[in-house]
Amino acid sequence: MSKSDMEKYPEERQILIHPLPLVPVSKCMEGSSVLTDIIIGKFMYHLPFYRLTQQYRESGIGISESTMCGWYEMAVEKRKLLYNLLKQKILSSDYMQVDESVIPVMDNEKHKAKKGDEWCVRDGVTGDVMFHYDRGSRSGMVARELLECYRSIVQ
Repeated sequence: MSKSDMEKYPEERQILIHPLPLVPVSKCMEGSSVLTDIIIGKFMYHLPFYRLTQQYRESGIGISESTMCGWYEMAVEKRKLLYNLLKQKILSSDYMQVDESVIPVMDNEKHKAKKGDEWCVRDGVTGDVMFHYDRGSRSGMVARELLECYRSIVQ
């Protein structure tokens, strides 16, 4: 509607408000691209939150470390459903491969890395992979709990 039409027909003027885009995490003003950037920085480039906040600050975006950590935790919580579906799919396979590997894990109190253990579970048929971290334990109990319902071949 043109400006002259609005003046001629004031009763037809209306304000349209487009709905807000869906956000991946409630109470988070940032969109999925910022959350994706944070998660990629954390896992692909092994950047701690304080370094990610520095990068954003240098770009003129002020995000506190605690806010970023909160967003990250909420995003991870949302992804648990996908993780559980993947786990269910892999555990329904006829053949799976399991391995535990030592990984460095940051101890925030001592500010240095300690050894932790991560379990890698691979569907031997489809190649799907999931990772399981149980407080860094390599105990056989972790494997028993992880595979408690599995009744087929494990390598």
